[in-house]
Amino acid sequence: MKDLFQHPTIEELTQYVERAEGKQADQGPVEGEVILTPIQRWFFEKNFTNKHHWNQSVMLHAKKGFDPERVEKTLQALIEHHDALRMVYREEDGEIIQAYKPISESKVSFEIVDLYGTDEDMLKSQIKILANRLQSSLELQSGPLLKAEQYRTETGDHLLIAVHHLVVDGVSWRILLEDFASGYVQAEKEENVVFPQKTNSFKDWAEELAAFSQSADLLQQAEYWSQIDAEQVSPVPKDYETEQRIVKHTSSVLCELTEKDTKHLLTDVHQPYGTEINDILLSALGLTMKEWTDGAKIGINLEGHGREDIIPNVNISRTVGWFTAQYPVVLDMTEADASAVIKSVKENLRRIPDKGVGYGILRYVTETAETKRFTPEISFNYLGQFDSEVKTDFFEPSAFDMGGQVSEESEAQYALSFSGMIRNGRFVLSCSYNEKEFERATVEGQIERFKENLLMLIRHCTEKEDKEFTPSDFSAEDLGMDEMGDIFDMLEENLK
Repeated sequence: MKDLFQHPTIEELTQYVERAEGKQADQGPVEGEVILTPIQRWFFEKNFTNKHHWNQSVMLHAKKGFDPERVEKTLQALIEHHDALRMVYREEDGEIIQAYKPISESKVSFEIVDLYGTDEDMLKSQIKILANRLQSSLELQSGPLLKAEQYRTETGDHLLIAVHHLVVDGVSWRILLEDFASGYVQAEKEENVVFPQKTNSFKDWAEELAAFSQSADLLQQAEYWSQIDAEQVSPVPKDYETEQRIVKHTSSVLCELTEKDTKHLLTDVHQPYGTEINDILLSALGLTMKEWTDGAKIGINLEGHGREDIIPNVNISRTVGWFTAQYPVVLDMTEADASAVIKSVKENLRRIPDKGVGYGILRYVTETAETKRFTPEISFNYLGQFDSEVKTDFFEPSAFDMGGQVSEESEAQYALSFSGMIRNGRFVLSCSYNEKEFERATVEGQIERFKENLLMLIRHCTEKEDKEFTPSDFSAEDLGMDEMGDIFDMLEENLK
């Protein structure tokens, strides 16, 4: 962008143009074995109880109903186009082998269930039973890892699509829903279902990641992550002690903002400090946990989409798969006032190398000596805005229960799991907790305190008229907050 502004004519700009070395991804079906990526290695390392039942899913509602033939045709096209949906997993000599099934052996699993004439209460319970059955029926070794069922009712049809998490993530769902919507329309017009061209395959990415794991750029990050792993953080106060967290003992509480406050959170709240939404949300969470734990250092596990631009000439913008990056962050909440907290959290997050993607690579792929690993008790994930992806001219999110996406006997990883999203124009925060560790009233109190802190930060930012910069707004490396403050003081003095 700097070059464009400094050289605004084509003649001047030509000397700054470089030929891109990237090439179009192979559009044929991908075959063979695939190296496990860091997040997949994490999954198998955890050895979850009933690892076959660990899914992500959506349930769509079409008031005018879905045409089953068109649904099946579109789903089959998705499986053939997005190669990761044909993945299976087997164990050989204690090692997990990830491989693609041939297209000839990958017929979509799709069932139609007629629920006409079922009253509303019975309909809810019946769909929940059917959904639970579907969710628990995926099988890693033989596949398929995508299954769908269409529930036909008097008030329209509900389409449940369940996919094992090993082959899908949040970005993947955006791609799949976009392609399902366009593919269904093509099938409706009796056209061949054609999707946008493939980007590099999950197999390409895994192989390039293995090479990147030994690079000097990545190895330079090792010291940063070692320091994070060595941090001593404030423990979460619990009402009870438990030896193991199980999904069936998990419950959750919610809070939400008004549409007006949500609009502020998404727009003008970021003007004063040049923040992103995670800076504000984590500032509110840090304040809440500081008040609860009476400690200044708060450990949180964060998730990123993991598709960072770390490998040249590899494009995975339309590649389906599980790319998620998990990494620990320690928020230093020593500061008290809103301005200082926001700037501190912002700078803390900006210092994270490559938005955290290197942590998992160093831990699970790079061949280095094992070091102490820090596992926070709290996780936080902002999922973004899903209203537009799940709502089109002919379908919208279903209000019915999708069933248990993860086995009830599976292990839960965190004492508290916070998950935020924009739904129906409102910011909604969910906090999952273990009933064997916390009273519901305890967690309700903390999520209400989070809401109060978030609203306080929103008010502070929307009422603030001047803009304040932080070191990450400039290109100078290793510039501290105090040093930058001194520079601005000197500039202000010279301007008098």
